[in-house]
Amino acid sequence: MLLLYSLSAGLTFGQVVLFVCLHVWGSNHRLHQPVSDYGTGRVRRLFGVYVLTGCLAVSSLGVAVIASPTIPMRAGVYLLCLAALRLGVLRFPTDVGEMARTRTGRLHLLFAVASFALVYMAVDVLHAVAPAMVDASAVSWLVGLHLIATIALVATVATMLPALQGAFGFAERALLLSTMIWLGLFALAVR
Repeated sequence: MLLLYSLSAGLTFGQVVLFVCLHVWGSNHRLHQPVSDYGTGRVRRLFGVYVLTGCLAVSSLGVAVIASPTIPMRAGVYLLCLAALRLGVLRFPTDVGEMARTRTGRLHLLFAVASFALVYMAVDVLHAVAPAMVDASAVSWLVGLHLIATIALVATVATMLPALQGAFGFAERALLLSTMIWLGLFALAVR
């Protein structure tokens, strides 16, 4: 199983690099626009690679977690379901500039919101067992990232309200990055 954890860590950190590349090469406003807007613009192919890399990362971690006798199986199920939901995010492009006006945009929003919930649920379950599973040097980093992810999830939900939508992109990026790095560090630090 250590191979699956290592594979997941490598893919996750590759996904972080792709996330940064999207922001360097894409033209979206980082504070206001959702990350999914990259899937409709000139960097849409890179966005597809980013999403598929993330799907492989959480799938390999999900399989490793399910095979572990010391981790609640639901964490692995959440991760595998997350991979499937992210494929839905990729399959149904977002409505650029607005929140879900078309059928495709509404499906995208449904997959995205469910993905946000599942990634946080997986991190939360794994966070409870992390101190017993990972190298001690990673625990404080995981605690800090979990706190950031919790605040970012609340902020992401709050910024879906019309009055706060201008800050959605920032909150979403904080949630995506904190959970990505959390999962990658967990997979890397498993003993």
